[in-house]
Amino acid sequence: MNYLAIVVFILAGPVSACCMVPRDYPGDVDQSAQRVVVVHRAPEGDKPGYEEMIIRVQPFFQGSEANPATMTWVVTVPSKPLRYDQASVEALDAGPEFQKKLFQLARDQWANKTGFEWPEWLSWMSARDSAVDEAKAAGAIEEDKLVTVGPYNITPVRAKGAEAVQALNDYLGQRGFPKEDPAHLQYFIDNEFTFLCINVTPPQGQTALGRELELPPLVIGFETPEPYYPGKFSSRQGNFKLDLTVITDSPLNTQSVGELRKRMNAKNYGYVQLVNLFSVQALPETLTSALSERVTTREKQRWYVNRIESEGFNDASEGGIAAWETDVFFKVGTIHDEIPGFWYYGDQEISWYERLVREHAMAFFVTMGMLFFLSLYIKVRINRKRAAAEKAA
Repeated sequence: MNYLAIVVFILAGPVSACCMVPRDYPGDVDQSAQRVVVVHRAPEGDKPGYEEMIIRVQPFFQGSEANPATMTWVVTVPSKPLRYDQASVEALDAGPEFQKKLFQLARDQWANKTGFEWPEWLSWMSARDSAVDEAKAAGAIEEDKLVTVGPYNITPVRAKGAEAVQALNDYLGQRGFPKEDPAHLQYFIDNEFTFLCINVTPPQGQTALGRELELPPLVIGFETPEPYYPGKFSSRQGNFKLDLTVITDSPLNTQSVGELRKRMNAKNYGYVQLVNLFSVQALPETLTSALSERVTTREKQRWYVNRIESEGFNDASEGGIAAWETDVFFKVGTIHDEIPGFWYYGDQEISWYERLVREHAMAFFVTMGMLFFLSLYIKVRINRKRAAAEKAA
């Protein structure tokens, strides 16, 4: 089976760094969108960080009336994969639906609280944290055994040693992949990434792929200290759309999220970007059905959910992905990166009294405090006038 995969790769012709079709196919392939759900457990004690990623690409063929017999694409991961599986579209949908639910709760809870704003002359007090918001030559190629998951035949490949870049480029080129800029490949070599060479086969009983592929979501599990999305190797993929949901057991660093949102040209919903929306409930069963216990076992009280939606972030005229120095890693934050204030309580079940306090306590105490100091000021003025009158008499 391994030799069969190699033959398939040799017959493939380059179209982009991610997706490609056989050399004798007169058309080409492109992607309209990617949908991804990342579930990550942060390192704790001797336990390394671990991630399971559900990823679905949406390729389509053009330039020919016929469809190709195969297609291949490359996915990069920061360590050797430990798990492969196939997920349902419903499991993939459950990620962004989870975020939508928490986002709506946050909007409702914000709207229900007493309206209160700092006076303009006190704006400096609330602005102090604004900076935080925004070929196998000389053993250089190591190839693991072929893994078959649904319609996918996956061959993990790693490169190492002084000749790694040239060896990996030769390996990819001989198997139909486009040769990459050595400087671009060097990043993945230096950081010991694994390249997943994925061959897509037609459904049983068919000899060719469909015009627009309805591929099942692919699950990949691997160890990583920080949540990861494979974006950098897609520099030749075109300006595709992205829907990325990141679910973690620790809050993400607010500044890191802001920087990646800007880099990936994320959509903005509302004036304020809500980072690290949390849930105290278990993850949706539809989602966990595609994941392993290693990532879903509940050890911490909260799950933090962040989402990036982009209409495209690979505009060549503006540099695009080719200008990135690093791939997409989200830094893990601390408790200080949680949503500030006590108005947001996510999907916790709370009493009417606690809800009253959360919604109105800040406005009540600030108002009472200001009234106290105002009355104290008036009292002092009255006492001074009285003392001056008595002295004059």
